[in-house]
Amino acid sequence: MTTVNDLIDNSKMLQLITERLDSTPKTKVINRLEMNHELIELILDLYNDDEDFPFEKMQKFSVDDILNYLQVTHQYYLNKKLPEIEQSLLHIFSKYGQSHHLLASLAIFFNNYKNKLVDHIRMEEKQLFPYIRKIIVASKINSVCAESLEINPEFSIEKFIASHSPIEDELQEVSEIIKKYSGNEATPLPYKIFLNQVELFELELRKHAIIEDHVLVPMVIELEKKLKVI
Repeated sequence: MTTVNDLIDNSKMLQLITERLDSTPKTKVINRLEMNHELIELILDLYNDDEDFPFEKMQKFSVDDILNYLQVTHQYYLNKKLPEIEQSLLHIFSKYGQSHHLLASLAIFFNNYKNKLVDHIRMEEKQLFPYIRKIIVASKINSVCAESLEINPEFSIEKFIASHSPIEDELQEVSEIIKKYSGNEATPLPYKIFLNQVELFELELRKHAIIEDHVLVPMVIELEKKLKVI
């Protein structure tokens, strides 16, 4: 069975990774990531194959580096990818809104999914990432204890994992709906474009989740153990 990975060559995957740096306002974070070619190369390897990916190689980078990449990616999703997909859906509505009954349910489903994803990202930006930033600071300054940095003892990475649902799974349902509809050769091109965008974004979210769960989380758990904040 052909997967979306099979349809994307290395140059496209590299574009998926690096265009988020080009679409985000220049900061020290961006400049650092642009210069860290080794990290970008490893992420490219992850996009090519996540089954045998050596996660320990990525763990040699600092938690800051991994966290910076994930935060840049969040902004890329919110400011570029989601608006692009929404624009495609609006284009389909403008051309086929009166003749394709699939559109209403598809639009409602995607809009609900988008709202869940935005809420998910906002939660990580407001709770998870600031928590990790404080853990990083506490680990660097031995004289500073977790309490003085106001690290919430009720929040930990393990508790986050317990409540962390794979939100990318829901997006696959959108793909399946379109695929069932687009089984015939007469499927309009805008539908095919929309399907391609959704499949690529699903791939993006899965790789993003892998970096969070298999790289960032184990690294932060180690920092937590040293600080004894869990």
